[in-house]
Amino acid sequence: MTTALHVVPQRPALHLTPVAFLRLVRWGEAGFVLACLLAGFWHAGGLTLPLWQGIGWVVAGGVLVAAYRGLTAPGRTELLAQFDQRGAALRLAARVWLGLLVLVLGTGYLWLGSALALAMASALLPAALLSLLWRQGVEALVPYLVARNHLGLHVALIGGGAAACTILAPLIAMRQQGVRVLGLFDDREAARSPAVQMGVPKLGRVADLPEILHHTRLDLVIVIMPPSAEARITQLLDSLWHLPVDIRLAPVSTTLLFRPRTYRWLGAVPLLALFDRPLRPVDAALKRGFDLCAGLLILTALAPLLALLALAIRIDSPGPVMFRQWREGYAGRPFLVWKFRTLHHAQADATALRPVTQGDSRVTRLGRMLRRSSLDELPQLFNVIDGSMSLVGPRPHAVGARSSEIDFARVVRSYGARHRVRPGMTGWAQVRGLRGPIQTPEQISGRVALDLDYIDRWSLLFDLRILALTLPTVLRGENAV
Repeated sequence: MTTALHVVPQRPALHLTPVAFLRLVRWGEAGFVLACLLAGFWHAGGLTLPLWQGIGWVVAGGVLVAAYRGLTAPGRTELLAQFDQRGAALRLAARVWLGLLVLVLGTGYLWLGSALALAMASALLPAALLSLLWRQGVEALVPYLVARNHLGLHVALIGGGAAACTILAPLIAMRQQGVRVLGLFDDREAARSPAVQMGVPKLGRVADLPEILHHTRLDLVIVIMPPSAEARITQLLDSLWHLPVDIRLAPVSTTLLFRPRTYRWLGAVPLLALFDRPLRPVDAALKRGFDLCAGLLILTALAPLLALLALAIRIDSPGPVMFRQWREGYAGRPFLVWKFRTLHHAQADATALRPVTQGDSRVTRLGRMLRRSSLDELPQLFNVIDGSMSLVGPRPHAVGARSSEIDFARVVRSYGARHRVRPGMTGWAQVRGLRGPIQTPEQISGRVALDLDYIDRWSLLFDLRILALTLPTVLRGENAV
């Protein structure tokens, strides 16, 4: 894999998918139009207008913005809404504006009168001009962003041979729109899956895909095989569903036909959805921003308490104040979690094979209090700030995820899916009473079910709700050892 990594682009500091880019562009354009309409409304008298005229202005403005967004919406095969084609997006907007201006101003003249129609024109004409200038600027910016890898869609294909070529051809044709196929992953031998196909290298086996994800941004994984290969698709998903990327199936060599609306289209390529990433880029940025701001505030407020606890641990028993342990984190990547030491240093269990139980002799006197109150977890605020953890998320388990004779991944088939978001200091399972050591298969099954429920239902309000429930859960000391 070392050689293969040289052909994979590094993570750019700023990278937008076509969907995210278009959302910003179109809402920015709508913002200009709304600002001009509000300015015209204020200039025409605003709230001093008769009620029926004010309502008419608002309705006309709303209909105009909705109609403009609808008429300039990208087609099914247009990833960048024609902004990648010289002058196309500008010409479309000019035609739409011409039709809307005639329609709205004509209707406004008949309904609101000549004075207000003239005032509306003074708002709409600048709006149209700003909209066209905005589109011209975006059109000039798109090639720059695509060339520097700041805009686009990074794709990896699972599969090879002739079937891969049928998908590669249209994807390569969309390179100008930012679609970039990083490579192929296939477990078959070279005779059936060449090292290079249509200029795209084979980067390794399917098991190598997570390593690539650690080194670059990956937005989409496309599995190339017929839907009839159910057993093979299931086997692949078992090794892929922990990855925080969209996973799609390209149904090739099949007589099974679907209606166009059933597919998730990538340009002209029809795809069937297998998994969606749990957090869109905007949601992930919002969650990370909240973690960083709230984590810094909490750490600052609790700094005196952390210092006192560190001193108390030092006095209570010999050994380091902190205990660090490798845990499985985002996308299954191992990271070092920070905790206050609660066990006698000579009996520390770095691999977590032997869970701490009630009355465990390995726990120090102070450690019992720290574990019962979860104060030993407070240093994980440093993990939150460095980005390896979140304030809320599935609790991180030790690498290998075992407890006594229980192998978590063997007990719960969907276990890896909990790694699709960052692990958290607290989580949905913990505030629902599933806290403490895992000693039975039923306990790990219940926790994973709640972890996946959290991922499916995520919102910032849900995070706030879990944080609010965490303190009373800790104070009750349920299942704490």
